[in-house]
Amino acid sequence: MVNADVPDPPPYLPESTVEPLATRKHDEYYFEDGNIVIQVSGTLFRLWDGTLRRHSKAFPVPPVSLLDKVQDGTDDEHPLVLEGVDSSDFERLLWIIYPPILGQCKATTPRDWAAILDLATRWKFLDIRELAIRELGAVEMDPVEKIELQHRYQIKRQWAYSSYIALCSRNHALDVIEGRQLGIETTVNVAFAREKLDKWGRKKPDEVKKVVAEVFEITE
Repeated sequence: MVNADVPDPPPYLPESTVEPLATRKHDEYYFEDGNIVIQVSGTLFRLWDGTLRRHSKAFPVPPVSLLDKVQDGTDDEHPLVLEGVDSSDFERLLWIIYPPILGQCKATTPRDWAAILDLATRWKFLDIRELAIRELGAVEMDPVEKIELQHRYQIKRQWAYSSYIALCSRNHALDVIEGRQLGIETTVNVAFAREKLDKWGRKKPDEVKKVVAEVFEITE
């Protein structure tokens, strides 16, 4: 489910304030008829601003009325620079926005979808964020990693229900590293649920689901 309460995107920076980088044109996402040039790390992307605007109200492209007047984004010498973004992750986002073949998606791994989720959340591509959440929910992931994603991107706990069940029903408790990843509140709640299940039966699936739902306030 889409959560509209997502972080604001970073502002786009004027080219004059950014340290110049050695750049190359992206092999696939440099469209000669595109109308906006974007620099991510050392890579130039030439895209269509209308497609970006259609999916996001927060992607840092200049307003349409200014696109022909401002320097940033007008050509290879004056690109719109996105800072704090890896070019390979930006490419993953473009797999969804500009699919090479309609109906097909190059994203297949949790790493792909996590990168897409991160940028979709940052720039409020809400439909793409929802897609990434749905795809990540369907793949096999380490329970701690999945709950960590659920926390970071403010996804409903129901999305990670099976991961909470896995941590509360497995033989060994959380270790120190896992506790740091999950945070104190979740770590305490997992320990509390495990303590209850020690009394009532960690090997009974229905009992585990019931306890986890109660402790973490998850509605099935």
